[in-house]
Amino acid sequence: MKTVKEGEVRKQEILMVARELFVTKGYDQTSVNDILKIVDIAKGTFYYYFKSKEEVLAAIILDIVEEGAKRAEQILKDKSVPLISRIMMAIMAQSPEFEGSEAIRDEMHKVENAKLEQLYTKTMLKRMTPLLEGAVAEGLEADFFHLDYPRETVESMLLLGHMLFDCNIMDWEIEEYPIKIKGFLTNMERMLGTGEGELNDFLQMFA
Repeated sequence: MKTVKEGEVRKQEILMVARELFVTKGYDQTSVNDILKIVDIAKGTFYYYFKSKEEVLAAIILDIVEEGAKRAEQILKDKSVPLISRIMMAIMAQSPEFEGSEAIRDEMHKVENAKLEQLYTKTMLKRMTPLLEGAVAEGLEADFFHLDYPRETVESMLLLGHMLFDCNIMDWEIEEYPIKIKGFLTNMERMLGTGEGELNDFLQMFA
């Protein structure tokens, strides 16, 4: 057990160093040797955990999904916040919060890295859908939401939110975002079958 635990610590150390280098130096400009120098391990040790630099980036993307999911879990647990606001905040919490995260997203969206974008989307849906399904079930039980396809509605909200508000996918001007967000939230009311204006308080954030 000790060896397994130490191995996991070493793996996470590699990922932390690689993430920092990808952000500060750039993915293309970072070599495996750059990572090795900082972590202070032999090349063979690196390749025991990862087959390539690309595999390291994929693992970082999976970590980003997990970090977003954990933020969402905490948000959804807070019953002092109105349910529909919790759901919207949980969706918005999927945006990476660490400094320089744009560099990771830029790399993910390159044409040659299309598989990484697919990896993020599939993993995010798999991780987040059950969390939001639970929140939607809470609304259905309270007769607050009215919809026939809870899972599909959650998947649609997650995909739409991801596509609309990823600056690297949609090439909108910054001044366009407030109205896009308002439209998104209004459509969420309709998808969830809640009362019109239920998100008015939340909308004030983007007024």
